[in-house]
Amino acid sequence: MASDFDFFDPEFQKDVHPHFARMREECPMAKVEEPFDWYAVTREKDVRALLHDWKQWTSELGPGLARSGGGVLVSVDPPEHTFDRRLVNRAFTPASLLAMEPRITELIEEIIDGFVEKGEGDFMQLLAVPVPLIVIAWLLGLDPDLLQQMRPRADSVIAPNALEQEEMARQMAAEVESEGRDAARSTASRSMSEVQYFLGTIAERRAMHAANEEMPQDTLTALVTAELNGRTLTDDEIIGFMGFLFIAGSATTTQLIGNMIYRLLQNPDQMELVKNNPDLYDTCVEESLRYDAPVNGLFRTAVEDTEFLGVQVPKDTKVLCMFGSANLDPEMWEDPEKFDVTRDYEKLKLHYAFGQGIHYCMGAPLARVEAKVALKLVLERMPNLRLTGEPEEITAPVLHGVETLPVAWDPPSAS
Repeated sequence: MASDFDFFDPEFQKDVHPHFARMREECPMAKVEEPFDWYAVTREKDVRALLHDWKQWTSELGPGLARSGGGVLVSVDPPEHTFDRRLVNRAFTPASLLAMEPRITELIEEIIDGFVEKGEGDFMQLLAVPVPLIVIAWLLGLDPDLLQQMRPRADSVIAPNALEQEEMARQMAAEVESEGRDAARSTASRSMSEVQYFLGTIAERRAMHAANEEMPQDTLTALVTAELNGRTLTDDEIIGFMGFLFIAGSATTTQLIGNMIYRLLQNPDQMELVKNNPDLYDTCVEESLRYDAPVNGLFRTAVEDTEFLGVQVPKDTKVLCMFGSANLDPEMWEDPEKFDVTRDYEKLKLHYAFGQGIHYCMGAPLARVEAKVALKLVLERMPNLRLTGEPEEITAPVLHGVETLPVAWDPPSAS
């Protein structure tokens, strides 16, 4: 069934909840005809059915609207996915990620030390952006400053829709026209130098491994040394995973932290509950993930002509599994539009913020740790935290959350 919903309208992105509710009620299998023909599935039970049926609904053509894929776990189905995931699992175990909590705590303490006396600022830039970026740099054994330089280009990968990509191309052409081709060459050179940096780092680790030298205990070392049935990961596979981890792991965790603090500021009764009950930290993180899924949804592609919800779907058609909408489905959640940190914890963990099925996010344990530690320390060290203006919402179809979050708090010197 065709829909009149414009996913690429900034107004749609600024306030998705009422749009999701209307879609679930009126158009659970919405056809979007511009700029490409594709569908969006909005109800929880239907999203679940798609995510668990990888034989009919593949990830091989990529999780985005553009047809891509290959080389990264999110874009590979069994049997390749099963084999690759078993290899990567050895480098990315939940236990190893959870073991980072003391170091993450120290990092966030240090970051807060650097700004706490200011008493005001943009929470996103002060804390929500740098924490995941630095943690990802640790995992990959890379220079955090380099990743910071790469962040705008990473955002351009995860954020724009097809129309914005076209506009970006026009802007780049205009830049070349106004500033000359040296500017374009410089951009290309930076991208190439980053790839060369990754390759050089991987080669260095491989040489250390071959010489039985002591290696840094990070995810890059684990990826380089991972072996299963005589098979190891290639340089391309490692770079693909590193790039995916950087893009997906930093941007989404930034949104998780920002969304969580924003909703607590909007709901002071919930803020007080969490302040007075540290046992609610974990539940608060999960409720934030349910209420504000950092990723609105990801695509699957029809393997063959099929019918879904009474709609004929041609082979190779993209279908968007709308995580954000599934998380607000009243058939699954009682009073879903209420932000409630006292919900049942085990039930909450059934949300779709990290996907479901074979492509469930491997970095979920790490994101949860970062968010929980950030929540604890923000509540402890930024007393009387309050909004000082209206946040700027992200208007990209993929990510959901705030771009800016202007806040103030009582600095230590004021007490």
